[in-house]
Amino acid sequence: MPDSSVPSTCKFDIDTEIISNMEVAQDHFLLYCNCPEIASSAQPGQFVHVLMTDESGLLLRRPFTIYGIHGSQISMLYQVIGEGTAALAQMGSGASIHVLGPLGKAFCIPSDIQAAILVGGGAGIASLMLLASELRNSGVRTVGLVGATNGERLLSVSDLQQIDVETHIATDDGSVGRHGFVTELLSDILERPQKNSLRSPTIYACGPHPMLRAVTEVTRLHHTPTQLAMENRMGCALGVCLGCVCKVRTDDGVEYQRVCTEGPVFNAEDIVW
Repeated sequence: MPDSSVPSTCKFDIDTEIISNMEVAQDHFLLYCNCPEIASSAQPGQFVHVLMTDESGLLLRRPFTIYGIHGSQISMLYQVIGEGTAALAQMGSGASIHVLGPLGKAFCIPSDIQAAILVGGGAGIASLMLLASELRNSGVRTVGLVGATNGERLLSVSDLQQIDVETHIATDDGSVGRHGFVTELLSDILERPQKNSLRSPTIYACGPHPMLRAVTEVTRLHHTPTQLAMENRMGCALGVCLGCVCKVRTDDGVEYQRVCTEGPVFNAEDIVW
């Protein structure tokens, strides 16, 4: 796990090679690379900015959440959705990449946390896996709610179960688990806390904007503290280009904040949808 002696503001730009890059679900890949400095300092919810080799012809970096830390290695779980990720998916072991990180604001784990519910929609579960590991290492009861369009795109269920996270599944087409949205699972749990023996949980969520908005509506109804990892498109990922802003409530009113620097983690009650 992260070394607390390394300042959270440290950023490292590392030239490294891909160790493995395997398809783990339809259009989703899990990539491992050796980044010891990032591995020793990254916190749950942070991300890295990846620049592919010159041969790719791509000039801009792509942001990827840090899925896991494995000694000196980090892993990234990503979906193929554009030119950059399509090119990355074609890169095999030994291919060179440049990794900048860790970047962004991490999840906050309260010192008095009693239980946690992690809500991941699609590839959004990638932002929650490192958090799940830290919660379980701290002995916190953790429930994972995983949503996908169908069974072929279902992610991370076995990884969560391996660290003893109680896991529930929802798919849009009903091919696996509950037929419906993952937010319906969340609503059921919060409406019947006695049945699930979950007292005063903290909610952590990542996924598409409509899902995060629905999570916010559910948890606001039940007065449950909630943190969201936003997935706005990023350009520079360093706070310069202002391309990833979202509307946020502050003590001084409403302002636009950068997901790459003030986020990607925000309190759900602060987001203006």
